[in-house]
Amino acid sequence: MSKKKKKESAPAESIKQIAPKHKQDPSRIPPTLLRTLGIILAAAAFLLYFNTRNHLYVLDDFSVIKENTMTKKAADDLGGTLKEIFSNDYRAQFDGDSQSYLYRPLSKALFAIEWNLSPDNPSIHHWVNILCYMLTGFLLFYVLFKVMRTNVVIPFAITLLYLAHPIHTEVVANIKSRDEMLSLIFALLSLLAFARWIDTQKMQQLIFGGAAYFLSMLSKESSITYVAAIPLTLWFFSGTNMKKILTVGGALAAFTVIYLLIHRSVIGDIGVDNIPVVDNSLMATTNWGEQKATAIWIMGKYLLLLLFPHPLSCDYSFNTIPIVGGANSGVIFSLLLHIGMVVYAVMKIKERDVFAWCILFYFITMSLASNILYLIGTNLAERLVYVPSLAFTAAVILILARLFKTNPDSSYGSFGAMFRQNKNLLLVTGGIALVYGFKTVDRNKDWTTVTTLFDQDIQTVPNSAHMLYYHANMTTNKDSLALKTPQEKKMIQEEALRKLSKAIEIWEQFPDAHNQVGKIWFDFKDYQKAAASYKRAVELNGTNATYQNNYGTCLFSMGQYAEAEKFFKRAIELNKVYNDALCNLGSVYGTYGEAAMKAGKQQEAADYFNKAIYYFQETAKVDKDYENAYVFLVATYKNLGRDAEGAPYQKKLNELRERKGKK
Repeated sequence: MSKKKKKESAPAESIKQIAPKHKQDPSRIPPTLLRTLGIILAAAAFLLYFNTRNHLYVLDDFSVIKENTMTKKAADDLGGTLKEIFSNDYRAQFDGDSQSYLYRPLSKALFAIEWNLSPDNPSIHHWVNILCYMLTGFLLFYVLFKVMRTNVVIPFAITLLYLAHPIHTEVVANIKSRDEMLSLIFALLSLLAFARWIDTQKMQQLIFGGAAYFLSMLSKESSITYVAAIPLTLWFFSGTNMKKILTVGGALAAFTVIYLLIHRSVIGDIGVDNIPVVDNSLMATTNWGEQKATAIWIMGKYLLLLLFPHPLSCDYSFNTIPIVGGANSGVIFSLLLHIGMVVYAVMKIKERDVFAWCILFYFITMSLASNILYLIGTNLAERLVYVPSLAFTAAVILILARLFKTNPDSSYGSFGAMFRQNKNLLLVTGGIALVYGFKTVDRNKDWTTVTTLFDQDIQTVPNSAHMLYYHANMTTNKDSLALKTPQEKKMIQEEALRKLSKAIEIWEQFPDAHNQVGKIWFDFKDYQKAAASYKRAVELNGTNATYQNNYGTCLFSMGQYAEAEKFFKRAIELNKVYNDALCNLGSVYGTYGEAAMKAGKQQEAADYFNKAIYYFQETAKVDKDYENAYVFLVATYKNLGRDAEGAPYQKKLNELRERKGKK
């Protein structure tokens, strides 16, 4: 009796089994077609974010670039600046932060290099971000095709949908968030190298894979999740044995240890201490169960934003996300949904089912941002799903591929042939990408300036203490008020006070809000109210150099010079290159000197004036364009009767004013 022939499974059923049963041989696809598809995707990325090329600085761009003394020093001493960057934390030499507990030297180094090429030019940074996103599109497609070894249309569609997703606008339109792009770019290079090592067993590929992963971690700490995500991906799609997967895992682990040792030696262990409630609303929960229930609710919010990315916001902090308990319907739905995903992945993992890979890749890359394992510095942020969103877009395309019976084994000699055989899949994917693309381009406009961003997002999250503060700070900064009439200026400041009062009502222990209130009262010359607000900011956060300096400035204006001196010194202890505090401390000694001179105490006056000169000179070293440093140096040397020594500073002052267009 003849043996019955086994029935072959239909392509529609086998699409979930891209690997290992269906392995497309990459060599069957002409290199010209791969390049064409990669260029199409890079062009799509360019078109999506071309309108960000002339955007200005927003959000953390100031603390990392625009107002970061270390980054700006690169204009004169690039080599020395790069050494400093690799020896310090991420926000080192930003006035307000004493330590950020972040170590991302590669990202900051690129900002410094760009500042060296074109100082204080946000456009160069935005152009680099656009180029990075274009590279991401090209590289992501190529790596997915090489690793998944399936019908080329599938990685092409996945990448197209990924590039168009509006949730990525924060990463590309906000210069600082380039760390997310760099992290993924190097991780993709690492994955590609390890995939080649599995095929060739060439040691240089193993080393290159580990080195690329190391660079990914130097770009952003969350890259550490790739220590699991890369071996997982290779196991699902390569069909190789566990020994090789463990070898890859060992190489990744070795480079992880090296990074952690460097991180520890520079700034300490990974992690954030003393997270403010205003940054992460989970800190306001009353018990562990409530905290985790709210975190699960937020995980559901992430999935909703991936599915329907509207409205979007640059901030979701306290009190935008509600604190909920385990009985909340949203928590229950999110919990059941995520449990269902885990159960499916566990059941299908042995089959190397691609949907199981999507689920596991999502959970692994989302693990640190979830606030479930431990709390991070924010409760929800769109940039944190930049990498996990890849799993979402992959799942969407794989579902569509099954729906349209896409054959994973098909190969093509031209783009036209690929389109004809997969017209339905490409048209539907293109339609979704087009809708997402319109949203992306439109959302990019909000990121043009801090004004456009905060004016828009305060409508989306009106109960966010942070957003109320951001908006008030933006409307009352020097540039915003520069061309206003006195009456307009007062109206704007009074409206800002109302917003800040609401922010403080939402969370009284919000030092930034108290500090900003103090600045407005100081501008109104109501020094008593300003001092009360500044004092409260210092009480809430005694390690912020800006608060110390502002309180000292207020006390100085009230004639309390000895008290002011203490706070200026404290500000300098916290940030040794804080130019405002250095100059202010010099002013205190200059004031002491003038008082001594009037009292006829010439030697005492000379001692104080010499102290003042030291701090004014230190200010000029930190910032060669700090005008008041030269003004005070000239005046102090005049008080000492040493006009000749002040002459070079007068010359520098004249040159600086001429350069700035002053009379």
